Amino acid sequence: MKGNEQKRRIRMILEYMGTRYAGWQWQDNAVTIQQVVEEALGKITSLKSRITASGRTDAGVHALNQPAHADVETRMSDEEIMKAMNAVLPDDISVKEIKTVPEDWSARFSAKEKTYRYTILNRVRPSVFEHGRVWHIKKTLEIDAMRKAASLLVGEHDFTSFRSSGCAAKNPVRRLTTLDIDRDDDTIRLTFTANGFLKQMVRNIVGTLVEAGRGKIAPDDVSTILGKRDRTEAGPCAPPYGLCLVDVVYDNN
Repeated sequence: MKGNEQKRRIRMILEYMGTRYAGWQWQDNAVTIQQVVEEALGKITSLKSRITASGRTDAGVHALNQPAHADVETRMSDEEIMKAMNAVLPDDISVKEIKTVPEDWSARFSAKEKTYRYTILNRVRPSVFEHGRVWHIKKTLEIDAMRKAASLLVGEHDFTSFRSSGCAAKNPVRRLTTLDIDRDDDTIRLTFTANGFLKQMVRNIVGTLVEAGRGKIAPDDVSTILGKRDRTEAGPCAPPYGLCLVDVVYDNN
């Protein structure tokens, strides 16, 4: 160990626009959030581990608050690390906070609850400024039908019908505590809170609720879809760019 450098685990809260990236996880032939953040941290500290996030967001998905942890060796303070990282990170990735945490704290395994928000722009005309951040749907959606369908998904269920074929989770049961749908003029926001999410679960649910809003399925059909435990019974997967990781809760949040 050089000088006064100390090895420690840090927690960072990241904010990013996922538009230009192939998701969170490192890939050989594409640029990812994890790669860019690790390269930035490696420039200013002696990085002793891969950065681990609370969850691996897909390509095009954004994050308002993405917790992550890493083991570093440095004499810099938490504040100094944050400022130095933001000085070298691109404009679409920002470190909002860095804090030293116990060595056994995990951004992934210590998480108790996550909140995602999906945004739909529901009008004929697209928005230049919201491009890449919303799903633009021209035909007016029936919000009451979407809300009724959504209410049937709240609670603890086997969400096999709403997970992608590539989902590796051994247990498909999740507890969805909140699924709120709010409309503000032309903008529809769907907010999901659960003890965890399966791969593409939120986007598959959104795609199914939009089918209810379009009148293609009855709201009550969602219960049948849930019970079938078959991905082909549910609606299409909504585009990634309307999805944002909003918050992650820990025991001592």
